[in-house]
Amino acid sequence: MNYLQAISFLNELIALDPQAITALVESRVPCNQALADHPTVQVSATTGNGFSVGLLGVLNGLFGAREDGWGFITAVFDDNGQITEFKKTER
Repeated sequence: MNYLQAISFLNELIALDPQAITALVESRVPCNQALADHPTVQVSATTGNGFSVGLLGVLNGLFGAREDGWGFITAVFDDNGQITEFKKTER
């Protein structure tokens, strides 16, 4: 599977249950420095010098990082904080 196929799959899931997929993608768990240092996994810094990772960061890590460091998959949110679609990162 490539990242375009993954985007298609994620969009199938969002059509089936947008609330569940939004909650899953928004979930973050603490992670250590070793995971934060991974060359492709997308990890966020937290207060107190910690890190957290979510499903989208892991999926983007699976498919690699672009030259600018961003992952290939983007989640698009509406004004109510719900994911409306996944698409190829455009930046």
